[in-house]
Amino acid sequence: MRRTTSLDLSRPRGPAGPVEVVGRGRDVRTGGDGSATVTASALVRLTVSPAGRVTRLRAHPRSPGLDHLVGRRAVVGWRTGLWRHLRAEQDAGTVLHLLLDDLPGGMIIGGFTRHVEEAELARSAPGPVSEPGRPLDVCAGWAAESRAARELDRTGSPPPPATRPAPSLVSPEDATGWHTVPALPRFGIGRRRRLDVVLDGPDILVEAMFRDSFLDADGGEQVLHEYVVHATVDGVDGTLREIRAEPHVLPHEECPVAAVSVRALRGAPVSSLRDRVSAELFGPTTCTHLNDVVRGLADVPALVGIP
Repeated sequence: MRRTTSLDLSRPRGPAGPVEVVGRGRDVRTGGDGSATVTASALVRLTVSPAGRVTRLRAHPRSPGLDHLVGRRAVVGWRTGLWRHLRAEQDAGTVLHLLLDDLPGGMIIGGFTRHVEEAELARSAPGPVSEPGRPLDVCAGWAAESRAARELDRTGSPPPPATRPAPSLVSPEDATGWHTVPALPRFGIGRRRRLDVVLDGPDILVEAMFRDSFLDADGGEQVLHEYVVHATVDGVDGTLREIRAEPHVLPHEECPVAAVSVRALRGAPVSSLRDRVSAELFGPTTCTHLNDVVRGLADVPALVGIP
């Protein structure tokens, strides 16, 4: 089974305007003869006001409870709303739920391109550019004693993130391996996920890839965060026997040390990972983006049909 999803965020009315979000995803089963069958797909479109609340939400497939999400904050409390109003989607591990579950993380990274665009506009409109305050000890890259925190304290500005040009995610040998993903608009930011699940005797082998990328002022796509996570799940009882995170691209010097934090989840039921990550993986030894990768592994049982 392969699940791919994309979440694109843009501000067509400028950095102070609402955020337009488009999410797409699909599940594909590949047979032993190489044939591929799409087993599920989803599309979401929503608008988040400058005040941070969802003002419009459309989705396919249409699920009962979606209307209750309009008016909710898109970050704090959003996932609680999903649990209350789309519990059946969460329990079933649907691609629609994953797209909606990704919204808070998407909104957090969306703030990065807003500040990039504000800085670009300031070049033609001289004046001070406000620097947002940064909460510390929320992740390894922004631990209280990290290089980024020291630089912010010394200069009043955070250090520029280390980014890389974004290679295509589509392999020439597997042109249909991803759903259709439109190009990002200028100053847009996108989140891409791939979850491969393979049955290997009594084991379930998992590879999860995660990328946040954005278009810079020159129109080039740059990677801001990228991880690959490898895991082995017991096919009988659904426990996480092994998990390993590979940091590929991360913005700050101390970010990669967070990769070891996922080892604490070994032995947990994979279906419990959304709750376990929220309860156990937080603070300066972890990474919020890696945590989002691991949360998505909770859908593995649904994809392969085990309890």
